[in-house]
Amino acid sequence: MSCIWAVARNMLAESIRMKIALVFIAIILILLPALPFVCAGDGLTLKSRVQSFLVYSLGAVGFLLSLLTVFLSCASVSSEIQQKSITMIVSKPIARWQFFVGKWLGISLLNAGLLFLTGLSVWGFTYYLKNRPTNVPADREALEYEVLTVRHGIPLHIPDYTAHAEERMRQMREEGRLEDVTPSGEASLRAEIIRGLERSHRALGVGRQTEFVFKGLLVNREEGFVHVRLKPSVAPLLGDEPLKVLYQCGDPNDPNTMTPTREWEILLKRTCELPVPTYAVNEEGTLYVRLLNTHPQYGVTFEGEDGVEVLFGIGTFHWNLFRALSIIWCRLAFLAVAGVLMSTFLSFPVACMACFLVFFVASSAGFLASSLEAVRVQSYTGEDPLWVLGPVARSLGSAFIWLVPDFSKHDAVESVANGRNVPLKWVMVSLVTLVLIKSVLLGVLGCVVFTRRELAQSVA
Repeated sequence: MSCIWAVARNMLAESIRMKIALVFIAIILILLPALPFVCAGDGLTLKSRVQSFLVYSLGAVGFLLSLLTVFLSCASVSSEIQQKSITMIVSKPIARWQFFVGKWLGISLLNAGLLFLTGLSVWGFTYYLKNRPTNVPADREALEYEVLTVRHGIPLHIPDYTAHAEERMRQMREEGRLEDVTPSGEASLRAEIIRGLERSHRALGVGRQTEFVFKGLLVNREEGFVHVRLKPSVAPLLGDEPLKVLYQCGDPNDPNTMTPTREWEILLKRTCELPVPTYAVNEEGTLYVRLLNTHPQYGVTFEGEDGVEVLFGIGTFHWNLFRALSIIWCRLAFLAVAGVLMSTFLSFPVACMACFLVFFVASSAGFLASSLEAVRVQSYTGEDPLWVLGPVARSLGSAFIWLVPDFSKHDAVESVANGRNVPLKWVMVSLVTLVLIKSVLLGVLGCVVFTRRELAQSVA
């Protein structure tokens, strides 16, 4: 362990002395104090200004540290091999795997220190911006609740429409409309019927009243509010005209939870939140919200899991920020071990190119996966958009995306900026997947490659 720590300390000292590291560190030290005064958000509210600062500061630091990690890790072994200085190290009583782990540990400690300073800076400047003057009514309250209070979202409870779909399928069979339909076609039709019923459940038609049910709310029913968040996704082109609705909350079987009927306006082009007193939640943790569309011509639909949800506070900003920075560190730890692996058998420029490819694919894995799905063979024409290269390209692309972790899966930065909970589950998944599994596997592979490497030969 002492050998690993000695290599780690040496790597940490070398990193700080390297010009490229000093450039990145200087950029971060200049950027963080400048962003609070540069980010203006919408130019009106403190809430948007703080959100803009959080997105740009955390996103920029994460990106800059990723670049720094790639350069440092790819130079960690390859530069010493090229300069022949490694011959003085391997002649000492230190195993090559200890040398490899020490290099990774030194880079990871540097990232941890820079992220710690980033967290302190972001936390301090966030509360500095919070106390700035504002002329917008309820702006400071919106900042406190929607950004600095960590909220958890409960999605809309969708009933099971399987029985309704089966009944409709039975009617269609009796009408003779399924005689030429294959079993797979019937399954697709059944799924389409269920999706249509679920879409109808999320819709608020003209003159129609609908009831939204949310289960599993862990709130104090004695005081405070929860917020029903509505995100219109399908709506007619009404310009800026709002959709007026009547709403009432509470369990019909429990009069103590009923709220008065009030009028509210849904803005079709933006997300809106309806405050609901916590006493409207019944003792089982279920909230009932009834909406009546009073508009004479138009309706609205809320699609997707985040189309309709209820939000309630569960934590504080600083712990949410800590969890987000922990996820960023796990990603940097994976990039570090990938870079050190590349540097054991590639020259510095080639190792950087390979590591940047891994970083690019990991950062856009979701988009690349959907893109591969978009260029699949068209079932109705049998044509391949990629011609003869299609099968091979899709197979190689899918395999590479599967091997590389998906950094885009858990957007911790966006969650922090919107006051949404960064779950501890995300941190544990990142720690286990990126550090304990994939980093360890790459580390073992790197140790094997480095152990078998003939260091007297020049780098290819």
